[in-house]
Amino acid sequence: MTTRIKTLAHLLFAATLFVCAATALAQEGQTQAPRVDKRKLTTIQTAAIDAGATKNAVEVRYLNLPWGEATFGYIETGIDPRNNGYYSGRAWPIAHLTLAAPATFAGTQLAPGDYAVIITPANPKENKGMMLALASFKPADAGGTFLQAGNVFVEAPKDATVVVTTPIKFDKGAPSVDHLVIETQRMGQAVALNFHYGDRTLVEKLTLK
Repeated sequence: MTTRIKTLAHLLFAATLFVCAATALAQEGQTQAPRVDKRKLTTIQTAAIDAGATKNAVEVRYLNLPWGEATFGYIETGIDPRNNGYYSGRAWPIAHLTLAAPATFAGTQLAPGDYAVIITPANPKENKGMMLALASFKPADAGGTFLQAGNVFVEAPKDATVVVTTPIKFDKGAPSVDHLVIETQRMGQAVALNFHYGDRTLVEKLTLK
Protein backbone atom coordinates (compact mmCIF):
# COMPACT_ATOMS: atom_id res chain seq x y z
CA MET A 1 0.00 0.00 0.00
CA THR A 2 2.78 2.39 0.92
CA THR A 3 4.46 1.90 -2.44
CA ARG A 4 1.18 2.45 -4.30
CA ILE A 5 0.47 5.61 -2.30
CA LYS A 6 3.92 6.97 -3.08
CA THR A 7 3.44 6.17 -6.76
CA LEU A 8 0.09 7.92 -6.83
CA ALA A 9 1.58 10.90 -5.04
CA HIS A 10 4.36 11.14 -7.63
CA LEU A 11 1.83 10.94 -10.45
CA LEU A 12 -0.33 13.65 -8.92
CA PHE A 13 2.71 15.88 -8.40
CA ALA A 14 3.81 15.38 -12.01
CA ALA A 15 0.29 16.11 -13.26
CA THR A 16 0.18 19.29 -11.17
CA LEU A 17 3.50 20.44 -12.62
CA PHE A 18 2.23 19.77 -16.13
CA VAL A 19 -0.96 21.73 -15.56
CA CYS A 20 0.96 24.66 -14.05
CA ALA A 21 3.43 24.70 -16.94
CA ALA A 22 0.63 24.56 -19.52
CA THR A 23 -1.20 27.39 -17.76
CA ALA A 24 1.94 29.52 -17.66
CA LEU A 25 2.56 28.95 -21.38
CA ALA A 26 -1.04 29.83 -22.20
CA GLN A 27 -0.85 33.03 -20.18
CA GLU A 28 2.46 33.93 -21.81
CA GLY A 29 0.92 33.41 -25.23
CA GLN A 30 -1.94 35.71 -24.31
CA THR A 31 0.39 38.47 -23.16
CA GLN A 32 0.32 41.27 -25.72
CA ALA A 33 3.46 43.03 -26.86
CA PRO A 34 3.84 46.61 -25.60
CA ARG A 35 1.86 49.01 -27.77
CA VAL A 36 4.09 51.08 -30.04
CA ASP A 37 3.22 54.75 -30.51
CA LYS A 38 3.63 55.12 -34.27
CA ARG A 39 3.70 58.90 -33.89
CA LYS A 40 7.11 58.67 -32.23
CA LEU A 41 8.47 56.62 -35.13
CA THR A 42 7.78 59.25 -37.80
CA THR A 43 10.71 60.37 -39.91
CA ILE A 44 11.37 63.29 -42.22
CA GLN A 45 10.72 62.51 -45.89
CA THR A 46 11.70 64.56 -48.95
CA ALA A 47 10.12 65.11 -52.36
CA ALA A 48 11.77 67.41 -54.88
CA ILE A 49 11.68 68.32 -58.55
CA ASP A 50 14.05 70.18 -60.89
CA ALA A 51 13.09 72.97 -63.25
CA GLY A 52 15.40 73.41 -66.21
CA ALA A 53 18.90 74.01 -64.89
CA THR A 54 17.59 74.70 -61.39
CA LYS A 55 18.06 71.62 -59.27
CA ASN A 56 15.45 71.03 -56.57
CA ALA A 57 13.51 74.06 -57.72
CA VAL A 58 10.70 72.83 -55.48
CA GLU A 59 11.51 70.73 -52.44
CA VAL A 60 9.09 69.52 -49.81
CA ARG A 61 10.10 67.97 -46.51
CA TYR A 62 7.44 66.40 -44.33
CA LEU A 63 6.80 63.84 -41.60
CA ASN A 64 5.27 60.52 -42.64
CA LEU A 65 2.47 61.03 -40.10
CA PRO A 66 0.50 57.86 -39.28
CA TRP A 67 -3.06 57.94 -40.60
CA GLY A 68 -5.82 58.35 -38.06
CA GLU A 69 -9.27 58.84 -39.58
CA ALA A 70 -10.90 60.03 -36.36
CA THR A 71 -8.12 62.53 -35.67
CA PHE A 72 -8.19 63.91 -39.20
CA GLY A 73 -11.95 64.11 -38.94
CA TYR A 74 -11.57 66.59 -36.08
CA ILE A 75 -9.51 68.80 -38.41
CA GLU A 76 -11.92 68.42 -41.33
CA THR A 77 -15.01 69.26 -39.29
CA GLY A 78 -13.56 71.52 -36.61
CA ILE A 79 -15.41 69.44 -34.02
CA ASP A 80 -13.37 67.61 -31.39
CA PRO A 81 -15.40 66.92 -28.23
CA ARG A 82 -13.25 63.95 -27.15
CA ASN A 83 -10.07 66.00 -26.71
CA ASN A 84 -11.46 69.30 -25.47
CA GLY A 85 -11.02 70.76 -28.95
CA TYR A 86 -7.25 70.21 -29.05
CA TYR A 87 -7.00 68.76 -32.58
CA SER A 88 -9.54 71.17 -34.02
CA GLY A 89 -8.14 74.18 -32.18
CA ARG A 90 -4.51 74.34 -33.30
CA ALA A 91 -2.69 74.99 -36.55
CA TRP A 92 -0.87 72.02 -38.08
CA PRO A 93 2.49 72.74 -39.78
CA ILE A 94 2.72 69.59 -41.89
CA ALA A 95 5.55 70.35 -44.29
CA HIS A 96 8.53 72.54 -45.12
CA LEU A 97 8.55 73.95 -48.64
CA THR A 98 11.79 75.28 -50.10
CA LEU A 99 11.79 77.22 -53.38
CA ALA A 100 15.00 77.69 -55.35
CA ALA A 101 13.14 79.73 -57.97
CA PRO A 102 10.33 82.33 -57.90
CA ALA A 103 6.83 80.90 -58.01
CA THR A 104 3.18 81.86 -57.77
CA PHE A 105 0.72 80.14 -55.45
CA ALA A 106 -2.99 80.96 -55.16
CA GLY A 107 -2.37 84.22 -57.02
CA THR A 108 0.46 85.33 -54.72
CA GLN A 109 4.05 85.71 -55.87
CA LEU A 110 6.58 83.81 -53.78
CA ALA A 111 10.26 84.61 -53.60
CA PRO A 112 12.85 81.85 -53.37
CA GLY A 113 13.20 80.75 -49.77
CA ASP A 114 11.63 78.63 -47.04
CA TYR A 115 7.96 78.29 -46.17
CA ALA A 116 6.05 76.35 -43.54
CA VAL A 117 3.01 74.60 -45.01
CA ILE A 118 0.27 74.98 -42.41
CA ILE A 119 -3.23 73.51 -42.27
CA THR A 120 -5.83 75.27 -40.14
CA PRO A 121 -8.84 73.14 -39.10
CA ALA A 122 -12.37 73.99 -40.18
CA ASN A 123 -14.30 76.43 -38.00
CA PRO A 124 -18.03 75.61 -38.01
CA LYS A 125 -18.85 78.61 -35.79
CA GLU A 126 -17.53 80.91 -38.51
CA ASN A 127 -18.76 78.65 -41.32
CA LYS A 128 -15.21 78.15 -42.58
CA GLY A 129 -13.62 75.02 -43.98
CA MET A 130 -9.99 73.97 -43.73
CA MET A 131 -7.36 76.45 -44.87
CA LEU A 132 -3.83 75.99 -46.14
CA ALA A 133 -1.24 78.71 -45.56
CA LEU A 134 2.36 79.25 -46.61
CA ALA A 135 4.37 81.09 -43.99
CA SER A 136 7.82 82.47 -44.80
CA PHE A 137 10.61 81.82 -42.29
CA LYS A 138 14.37 81.54 -42.04
CA PRO A 139 15.79 78.22 -40.79
CA ALA A 140 18.07 78.46 -37.77
CA ASP A 141 20.74 76.56 -39.72
CA ALA A 142 21.44 76.63 -43.44
CA GLY A 143 19.49 73.78 -44.99
CA GLY A 144 17.83 73.05 -41.66
CA THR A 145 14.15 72.53 -40.94
CA PHE A 146 11.66 73.14 -38.14
CA LEU A 147 10.36 69.57 -38.54
CA GLN A 148 11.38 67.09 -35.87
CA ALA A 149 11.38 63.34 -36.37
CA GLY A 150 9.00 61.72 -33.93
CA ASN A 151 7.22 64.97 -33.05
CA VAL A 152 3.81 65.15 -34.74
CA PHE A 153 2.86 68.17 -32.64
CA VAL A 154 5.70 70.41 -33.83
CA GLU A 155 4.94 74.13 -33.84
CA ALA A 156 5.52 76.54 -36.71
CA PRO A 157 8.75 78.56 -36.52
CA LYS A 158 8.40 81.60 -34.26
CA ASP A 159 9.43 83.96 -37.08
CA ALA A 160 7.00 82.41 -39.59
CA THR A 161 4.96 85.06 -41.39
CA VAL A 162 1.92 83.98 -43.40
CA VAL A 163 2.17 85.25 -46.98
CA VAL A 164 -0.74 83.43 -48.60
CA THR A 165 -3.80 81.47 -47.48
CA THR A 166 -6.25 79.42 -49.53
CA PRO A 167 -9.26 77.22 -48.69
CA ILE A 168 -8.75 73.49 -49.18
CA LYS A 169 -10.83 70.34 -49.20
CA PHE A 170 -9.41 66.84 -49.26
CA ASP A 171 -11.15 64.44 -51.63
CA LYS A 172 -12.20 61.08 -50.23
CA GLY A 173 -12.15 57.66 -51.85
CA ALA A 174 -8.48 57.15 -52.74
CA PRO A 175 -6.77 53.83 -51.96
CA SER A 176 -5.88 54.10 -48.29
CA VAL A 177 -2.27 54.57 -47.14
CA ASP A 178 -1.23 54.30 -43.50
CA HIS A 179 0.86 57.48 -43.44
CA LEU A 180 1.15 60.90 -45.06
CA VAL A 181 2.73 60.98 -48.52
CA ILE A 182 3.55 64.19 -50.39
CA GLU A 183 4.79 63.99 -53.96
CA THR A 184 5.96 66.63 -56.44
CA GLN A 185 4.84 66.38 -60.06
CA ARG A 186 5.75 68.56 -63.05
CA MET A 187 2.71 69.80 -65.00
CA GLY A 188 3.94 72.15 -67.73
CA GLN A 189 4.96 75.40 -66.06
CA ALA A 190 3.39 74.25 -62.82
CA VAL A 191 4.51 71.88 -60.10
CA ALA A 192 1.78 69.94 -58.35
CA LEU A 193 2.06 69.09 -54.68
CA ASN A 194 0.12 65.85 -54.27
CA PHE A 195 -0.98 65.10 -50.72
CA HIS A 196 -2.18 61.57 -49.92
CA TYR A 197 -3.25 60.82 -46.35
CA GLY A 198 -5.33 57.76 -45.53
CA ASP A 199 -8.08 57.75 -48.16
CA ARG A 200 -7.90 61.54 -48.63
CA THR A 201 -6.07 63.41 -51.40
CA LEU A 202 -5.34 67.04 -52.15
CA VAL A 203 -3.56 68.65 -55.11
CA GLU A 204 -2.11 72.17 -54.92
CA LYS A 205 -0.15 73.84 -57.74
CA LEU A 206 2.79 76.18 -57.83
CA THR A 207 3.56 78.05 -61.05
CA LEU A 208 7.26 78.54 -61.61
CA LYS A 209 8.72 81.62 -63.30
